Amino acid sequence: MARLDPLRRMPDVGLFGSFGASTSERLAFQRQLALLDEPLVRGRIMHVPVVFTCTPEAAHDVLVTKGKSFEKSPGIRVLLYRLAGQGLFTSEGALWRRQRKLMSPLFQPAPMHTYAETMRLVAERAADGMRDGGAIDVAHETTRIAMSVVGKALFDADTFDEADALGSALTTCLAWVNAHIASPALVAHLLLLDGTEALAAKAPGRLGALFARAHERATDPFLVPGVRDPKMRAAAALLDERIQGMIDDRRRSGLARKDLLTRLLTAEDPETGGRMSDKQVRDEAITIFVAGHETTATALAWAFYLLARHPEAAARAQAEADAFGDGPITEWQPERLAFLTRVFRETMRLYPPIMMFARRTLEEVTICGTTLPARTLTLVSAHAQHHRPEVFPEPDSFDPDRWLPEREALRPKSSYLPFSAGPRFCIGVHFAMMEGPIVLATLLRRWRFDIDPKRTITEDDFATLRPRGGVPAVVRARADA
Repeated sequence: MARLDPLRRMPDVGLFGSFGASTSERLAFQRQLALLDEPLVRGRIMHVPVVFTCTPEAAHDVLVTKGKSFEKSPGIRVLLYRLAGQGLFTSEGALWRRQRKLMSPLFQPAPMHTYAETMRLVAERAADGMRDGGAIDVAHETTRIAMSVVGKALFDADTFDEADALGSALTTCLAWVNAHIASPALVAHLLLLDGTEALAAKAPGRLGALFARAHERATDPFLVPGVRDPKMRAAAALLDERIQGMIDDRRRSGLARKDLLTRLLTAEDPETGGRMSDKQVRDEAITIFVAGHETTATALAWAFYLLARHPEAAARAQAEADAFGDGPITEWQPERLAFLTRVFRETMRLYPPIMMFARRTLEEVTICGTTLPARTLTLVSAHAQHHRPEVFPEPDSFDPDRWLPEREALRPKSSYLPFSAGPRFCIGVHFAMMEGPIVLATLLRRWRFDIDPKRTITEDDFATLRPRGGVPAVVRARADA
C-alpha cells in the first residue's frame, strides 16, 4: 500500500479508525471529507487501509468512469447474505450482469407509471386510519405505507396489515448488519474469505477445489456473532416464509398474474433461454422488498420533519397537493407534483438513506491521478458529496428549489448520490421518485401533521439513516380540505 502514502491520512476515531463506531462519529467524519479539496484521502477501519473519495470528480471516477474496475465490498455481501443471498444488490460478476439484464426492463419509467394508482390507494388507506388529534409516529406510518406499496405493486400482495411484523423482522436483520459493519469478527471473517480465495487459486488439483469450496462456504457469515441467534433466525425465517409463499402461490395459479414476482419467475435469459431458480427468485424478491421500502420510508419520514420546520415550504407543498382538487391522484403527472418532487430530492440530499457506498478495486486503477492497488477498499460518501459547500451553498439549509432545472444543471456529475451512480445505479429509482411525491401529496391533502418545530431529531445508529426515536406528530384534520 506504499502508493497510498502521498495521500493525506485522516485522523482515527477510536478502535474503528476513521470510520468510527457510531453513526454520529461516521457523520462527523464525513463532514470533514466534505470540506477537503483533494480528491482522495486515506484512513483505516481497524487495521484495514481505506481510501475515501472527497470530491464529485473522484466519486464519479470510482462509481462511473472506472466502475468496472471495482466490486462491491465483500463485507456488505457477507453481512447481507442471510437476508438477501445473491440478489441484485449483493451479487457480482456474470451473475449480476445476467440478473441486471433480465430485470432492468421491468423498472423502466413506463412500467413504473402503472403503479401510481396503487401508491395513492395505499396512502389513502393509511390516511383513513388516522384520527383528528391522534398521536402517531410518522416514521412508523411511512414504513407501513412503503412496505404495502411494494407488497401490492410488485407482488400483488396485501402486506398493510402485516407491516408491523414484517417491519420488525427487517429491523432485526438490518440492526444485526449495522452492529457488525466494522466489527473485529467481520474483519476476521473477511480474512478467511480472502485466504481461501488465494489458496484456491494457487493450490493444485483437489486441494485447490477444496479451498474453492471453503471459499464458497465462507460467503455465509458463520464467524460473526449473533447470526444463529434465535431472534435473528426467526426474523429471517418469517421473511423467507412470506416470499416463498408468494412464489408457491404463483406456481399454483399457473403464473397468470402480471406482477413483478410472476415476471421474475417467467423471465428468460435471451442467450440461453434459461429461467431463474426459486432460490434466485427469492433472493431478488426479498432484495426488492427490502430496498423498495426501507429507503423510501426513511426519506418520507424526514420529509415530513423538514416541512414541519419550514412553514413556507410546507405551505407550498400543501398548495400543490390541494391543486389536484377533489379527484384522486390516479396517474403519475410529474409536472403537477414538481415542488413535492423537489422536496423529496432535497430531503435525500440532507439525509441520504444510504450514506456511504463501499467498493473494492478488482485491479490496479488510477483515480484522479492516484494509483490504487488491487483489493483496495474505497468508500464513496453520499453524505459528504451532499454537503460540499461549493456544490450546495449553505449545505445544511433545506432548500427544495436547489432542484430547479437551471440550478441543477450547474452541478458536477456524481455530486448527488442517493441512488449511487454508474453500473450499480439503483434499479428502483423511477419507482421511488414517483412514490415519494404521490404519498406526500395524498397525505397532505387529508391531514396536517403537527411536529414540534423546536424538537431536533438526530440520525439513528442504523444501516439506513433513520430518524432516531421516529418522528412524533399529532394529526389534525384539514379545516379547508
